[in-house]
Amino acid sequence: MFEVFAAPFMRTALITGLIIGGVCAYLGVHVVLRRIIFVGAALAQVSSAGVGLALLAGLSAPLMSLLFTLGGVAAFSLRGRNRATSQETFIGLGYALASALAVLFVAKSAQGEAHMLEVLSGNILTVAPAQLWGAAGICLAAVALSTLCHKQLLFSAFDPETAQASGLRVGLWDLMFFVILGVVVAVAMRLAGTLLVFAFLVLPATTGLLLCRQLGRIYAVAVAAALVATAAGLYASFRLDLPTGPAIVACSALLLLLAWAIARLRG
Repeated sequence: MFEVFAAPFMRTALITGLIIGGVCAYLGVHVVLRRIIFVGAALAQVSSAGVGLALLAGLSAPLMSLLFTLGGVAAFSLRGRNRATSQETFIGLGYALASALAVLFVAKSAQGEAHMLEVLSGNILTVAPAQLWGAAGICLAAVALSTLCHKQLLFSAFDPETAQASGLRVGLWDLMFFVILGVVVAVAMRLAGTLLVFAFLVLPATTGLLLCRQLGRIYAVAVAAALVATAAGLYASFRLDLPTGPAIVACSALLLLLAWAIARLRG
């Protein structure tokens, strides 16, 4: 297996997948526990709309992706506190609008279709070392910040009434979580694609929740599942000549099915 990663581009792809997978799996535990799974897809699609506009207008794709994602973060978090419209409904509306805008921008761009296909499916085999280390720094900083604020983020998410009564600014902490998630999604999507990023946010976290009950172990299993799926998917992609992103997603899904079977056997 190790000879597959002898080539420099394969090692770069492996490190990229391990970093993105581990960070997204860690944040994905919060996403799944908050029951806002769709927000990952919505933010990824908003980011895609930013890329589409950049291709159409000749602007910086990373910058527009980040700006659009942060705009989505602000909209989702603010409306999530409005009782007249549920958070899930507003996220769904944002997903639909962003999907339409992405298609429209790409349709008017001369070379947009080829670029957008790469954004959607992802190709971590083409990541340059400079891109990798820049993204790694941002992702690890996001994890460090969420770890430092771990108690506040959990308290505001799962017992907002008590947190509010205790003097905790629930809305501010919710916004912080969405900003952290949005930045990671925007950065990761530029390297790995929408499909892989969304899968990393959902599948490993669900695997951890099926196998464990203690929060610390859930994090550990989720991150481990993402790392194993990344290595196995890259190996399968190289040996079987398969698209890299879908191969990693398929391996992650297999781990989820295995976790489900183990959970069923436990009763």
